[in-house]
Amino acid sequence: MSTQGIILIDIVGLGLIVLILNLVRTHALYAGYAAIWLLAVAALMIMISIPQLLAAVTVAVGAIYPASALSLLAFVFIFVMLVFFSVQLTLLSTRQVKLIQALALRELQDATSAGPDDRAGTTPSEPEPAAHNTASG
Repeated sequence: MSTQGIILIDIVGLGLIVLILNLVRTHALYAGYAAIWLLAVAALMIMISIPQLLAAVTVAVGAIYPASALSLLAFVFIFVMLVFFSVQLTLLSTRQVKLIQALALRELQDATSAGPDDRAGTTPSEPEPAAHNTASG
C-alpha cells in the first residue's frame, strides 16, 4: 500500500477514535461497546501502518491481495458483532418482558387488596341502562 493510502487510512482511523470517544462522553455509546470499537480501529490502523504485518495477515488468511484479506477480516468482525448484538437484544427483550410481567402482577395485587372505597380516583360503576326493544308488533 502506498504511503498516501496509509496516511489517509490512519487519519480516518483517528477521526473514528475521536467520534467514538465523543459518543462515550455524551453517553450515546456504552463504554464497553466503545472499547470493542476502539480495539478494532486500533488493530486496523496498526495492521495498515506496518506493511510486514499486513503481508503476514494476507498470507495467514490465504489471500492474494492485502485488500482481500482486510475485506475478509472486516466481514468476520461484522458477523461477530451482529451475533453479539443479537444476543444483547435477546437478553434485553427477555428482561423487559419479566419487568412488565412483574409490574402487571404488582398492579393486580394492589387493585385486589384495596377495598372499593380505598381506590383513589375511582367511582363506583353504575349499572348500564337496559336496552329497550323498539320493535312494534
